[in-house]
Amino acid sequence: MTPLDPLSIAVLVARILDELEIPYVIGGSVASSLHGEPRSTLDLDLMIEAGVEKTRALAGLLQSSCYVDEDYAVEASRRRTSFNAIHFESSMKIDFFFTESAPFAADQLRRRQAVAFPSGAELFFYTPEDLVIRKLLWFRAGGESSQRQWRDVLGVLKTSGNLIDLAYLRLTASSLELVPLLDRALEQAGGESRL
Repeated sequence: MTPLDPLSIAVLVARILDELEIPYVIGGSVASSLHGEPRSTLDLDLMIEAGVEKTRALAGLLQSSCYVDEDYAVEASRRRTSFNAIHFESSMKIDFFFTESAPFAADQLRRRQAVAFPSGAELFFYTPEDLVIRKLLWFRAGGESSQRQWRDVLGVLKTSGNLIDLAYLRLTASSLELVPLLDRALEQAGGESRL
């Protein structure tokens, strides 16, 4: 892995998170490339579960390899929003999103999948169905106009179709009022017969 490879940055960040015993799951385009169609990216998205003190410790440990505003990170922890860090060597942006209070977010963190890489690293990623849910939420939040998010949803459905737990996907989509978007995505991805 080169310094510009988001997986190498993910390994660095995951070591710190593991050291601090902060549960995390990798999402965004890095997870979309794993479960769907590969595409280049200049950022890394993670959902984490951490309180104020662990967030302060995380920001402190990140400062050896990244620019991060510790006060902003701590405030984001209090508000349950997000903060970012910029990796010095690669200029890659790392976005940390705190888990929402909604039950589905805790479920997604519990359901995360460990993926082993040839380098010996093991990283935690969203399951394909949880990634579809996250991408549909982002698509809806953006006014249903982001072709990038929509392509990611279709890519995951097409590539990981036989691995997807459709019952779980439908149940979660229903609880988040995403069923019309999910139905549209399933149709465009080739229908439920593929799943």
